[in-house]
Amino acid sequence: MKKSILKSIIVIFICVFIYVLFINLFIYPCITKGMSMFPTISQNEIKLTNRWKIITGQELKRGDIITFEEPSILYVSEEEFDKNNVLAKYDNKININPFRTRWLKRIIGLPNDHIQITDNYELYINGEKVYESYVPYGYTNIEGGNYEPKKYMYIDLIVPENSVYVMGDNRTESTDSRSFGCIPIDKVYSVLF
Repeated sequence: MKKSILKSIIVIFICVFIYVLFINLFIYPCITKGMSMFPTISQNEIKLTNRWKIITGQELKRGDIITFEEPSILYVSEEEFDKNNVLAKYDNKININPFRTRWLKRIIGLPNDHIQITDNYELYINGEKVYESYVPYGYTNIEGGNYEPKKYMYIDLIVPENSVYVMGDNRTESTDSRSFGCIPIDKVYSVLF
């Protein structure tokens, strides 16, 4: 009897170890909580993301959907805005804090890209107007939705080295780089398959 209980405990331990190793090295399952990626990804949809691509340092591409650590400050006002520091703010020094919420957004800008969002909601990357087929109604920066309209500070900038500019596909419901700045690459956790 004791031998079978010990065998069961060992099997359970091995399974848990393999699961933890697997999600930390290869595949990270995530559940979307909000509507910021709608219609591409619906609320409460489960997605599998590729952790291995980040661990091995593979290059991220414009259009990739990534998970990343939630910034500490989600909105920077005009008074707080520093045009010389356009990176999202994090209150810890640990890369990939396991206890912080992870967000899912699309990469719009890569290092050294010049991102501009005009008053009439058009996105320009390096001076070229971008058509985004995945954005409902074709709008890029429209305000409204369920949130108070805000003045976005990060809508005309050069993406710094080792960072990316991200936005949700449902721009009226998304808190993203427009309000908190660029995401450092070391805060990116995984890439959607």
